[in-house]
Amino acid sequence: MKHTSTIVMILILLILSSGCSSSRGTQAAKPEMTRCQDDLKAIPEVAASLRARAKQSGEEATLNGPLSGMEIALTLDLMVRSKADPDRDLDDWCYTENSRENFEKLIKALKQNSLPPTVDFLAGDSLDQQVQEEWLRSGNLIGTMTFAGLSVKKRSAEEFISALDKNERALAPLWIKFQRIQKYFRYPALKLGLDAQRPREVRAYLKQNGYIEVPATINLRADYFSQPYCAALARGDTVCANFVSATFKSLLLDKTTKARAAARTIAGRDVKQIWSIEASQLTCDLLGELLNLYKAMGVKFISLDEALSDPFYASEDVTNTANQIIWETRRAQSGAE
Repeated sequence: MKHTSTIVMILILLILSSGCSSSRGTQAAKPEMTRCQDDLKAIPEVAASLRARAKQSGEEATLNGPLSGMEIALTLDLMVRSKADPDRDLDDWCYTENSRENFEKLIKALKQNSLPPTVDFLAGDSLDQQVQEEWLRSGNLIGTMTFAGLSVKKRSAEEFISALDKNERALAPLWIKFQRIQKYFRYPALKLGLDAQRPREVRAYLKQNGYIEVPATINLRADYFSQPYCAALARGDTVCANFVSATFKSLLLDKTTKARAAARTIAGRDVKQIWSIEASQLTCDLLGELLNLYKAMGVKFISLDEALSDPFYASEDVTNTANQIIWETRRAQSGAE
């Protein structure tokens, strides 16, 4: 199975770049499928992969290494809520992803694949207290971001710290009922910006208050794929929905393979990887399948603490250190020299 992900990737990119079949059976569906293709081509990482494909032959594209022996810690960013809110999510095709059913899909996928406790990083403005209590009761863990996902790129260090404190107050009722094992923190969208002073001040605050800064090395923006996926489901277009999910899976597997290669280039060895994935309709539907596939390809899932014990994450500027793998992976996927 070691070349499965890249072979599937090539097939998907061939379809995206060449258009739909001209057979009579597919011509009737062509307008919808064309819309589906256009939506996918608008995703930056899909467009980059199409450009990269033009630079290499199919044979060269299958030379990525296998995943066997990789160690990966799964983390989630933002949890689905238990109820859809049409007024709040009026312009969001995926507002119906907020359901008990989808939350239970995530729990089931983790249990069936025997994953260690998984950390979910939360923004307090979308907190569903009941869901998070069940998440903790199931043996999983919670980390903090900032309230409403405020980024350090767009505010002063003081404003960012204030948003972090506000998020902590929103999560505080959970710690009354459940013991907090670690104070995990993740920068929203893993972004620190170009100004070194603000992250330095934030980092000093995190250290002083006992937070563990958690980066990621494998990250594919599921939200880019979620809207066309949910739109396809809403109009009953299962062909497009399956096509979007297949594209997401193959790009994620390709990204994982390239993240391993990037770590070897940067660190000179395999690194315990940290995978960040957003909870959404798409990922709720796919997580069980993805975990099963990764395990079949030789991946070992480990706890976040075990991943962070890797010396690679000992840097004071740990998020930007880990981001080097993400940046190198994007460069490799785009075919840049």
